[in-house]
Amino acid sequence: MATITLRSTKGSPLTNAEVDGNFTNLNTDKYESGDDIVSDDLSSTGELTLSATVAVTAAGTDQAGATSLTKTYNIVTTATADQGVKLPDAATGKKVTVVNATAVSIKLYPDTSETINSLSANVAKSIPAGATVDLVCTSGTSWRTLEQVLIFDSSGTQLN
Repeated sequence: MATITLRSTKGSPLTNAEVDGNFTNLNTDKYESGDDIVSDDLSSTGELTLSATVAVTAAGTDQAGATSLTKTYNIVTTATADQGVKLPDAATGKKVTVVNATAVSIKLYPDTSETINSLSANVAKSIPAGATVDLVCTSGTSWRTLEQVLIFDSSGTQLN
């Protein structure tokens, strides 16, 4: 939070240096587009809308060729077997959901030099057809899946 010198607190008019210091402190602490917002406890009484891409096309057969995911919620709707998608750069606390809405297994890659669960760096996790995977980033280089992958057939029956 910016430190501001107030005339009412000081008890006398501000000097030019104090006024300039106030503006400098405000400029230093201002929010700029793209900055992360840091908050203590956050609560909402309304709806929460996360960023989503509802028609991701998987690509490539390796990490370099995989489609980069850019949203919190990602639905892969087009893929051939073993094509892939790649997680965004890891940042502690970041959460990503990947839904494989295709009829084939796809590969989910971490970003370069990062990991998913106990896999080695740069190694993909397979996501079966119809499965959803929730991941959270636990460090600047590591992603963890949050729960068991559930697989459903086209009628909505759970297969695992």
